[in-house]
Amino acid sequence: MNSRITLKEIVVLAMISALMGVVFTGIDSIYEPLTALAGPFGGAIIYGVYLISALIGMYIVRKPGAGLIGSLFTGVINLLMGSPYGIHIIVASTLQGLGVEIPMFLGKYKKFNLLQMSIGAVLAMILVTIRDYFVFGFGMYGSLMPAIFAVRTISSIVFGAGLTIVIGKALLSTGVLNGFKIAAKSGE
Repeated sequence: MNSRITLKEIVVLAMISALMGVVFTGIDSIYEPLTALAGPFGGAIIYGVYLISALIGMYIVRKPGAGLIGSLFTGVINLLMGSPYGIHIIVASTLQGLGVEIPMFLGKYKKFNLLQMSIGAVLAMILVTIRDYFVFGFGMYGSLMPAIFAVRTISSIVFGAGLTIVIGKALLSTGVLNGFKIAAKSGE
């Protein structure tokens, strides 16, 4: 089994990540008004969508580094497109990528079902939420943090892991992912 990422896989990761960077720029324009209207719960509801860039790369390529590479490519594109979060988007991208990589590494990159993808999504969310607590002042929410954390967790599973699997399977059905590990259907 070859666990090294090929040039073809890097190109596909870059293309998907570029698209995700554009999508995230649009989502940024929704996230801020939602947060203004509903406080931290507004952004927490759609938070899981931000995890797709790390999850989709891992779900398709299924090799060490795919989640981190996909997430970082997306972060760079989002930054270049004027992300309101500046360089913090690269920090978040790194944390998300690592969060997805850790459970896949521990599982030896063999399972990519909803449970395994959800574990990666939730770990990625936890890492970014810790950063948000210290960098973006989430500590001021005090007793609301458990509820914010719960909403982010649900969003990470539904919009992060769940939507990633739906998108991955849809792309697979087109035949565009033939030759990728996802096409072997191992670990479903």
